[in-house]
Amino acid sequence: MQFTKWNFVMLVLGYLIYVADLVVDIWVSVNFFYEGQHVFGILTMSFVLIAAGVVQCFSFMWYKEDFQKTGQKELSCSLLIHCFQGGIFTR
Repeated sequence: MQFTKWNFVMLVLGYLIYVADLVVDIWVSVNFFYEGQHVFGILTMSFVLIAAGVVQCFSFMWYKEDFQKTGQKELSCSLLIHCFQGGIFTR
C-alpha cells in the first residue's frame, strides 16, 4: 500500500480535529467550573478522560500487536507515551 498525498492530508486533518476536540472539551469543562456548575464540569472532564483512556488503550493494543508480528520486544517507551496520551500521534 502506497502512502499518497491524500493519505497525508487526511492524517493531518485527523490530528487537527483530534487536538481541536480535546481543546474544546477542556474549554467547556473550565467554563462550567467558572460558572459554578461543578457537577457538569466534573462530568465533562470524566467523559473526556474515560474516552481518551479507551482510545489510548486500543491504540497501545494495536501497537503491541504490530510489534509482536515483527518480532520486536521493546514496548516500555510506547506504554509511557500512551499513558501521557501521545499514542495516537505515534501510530
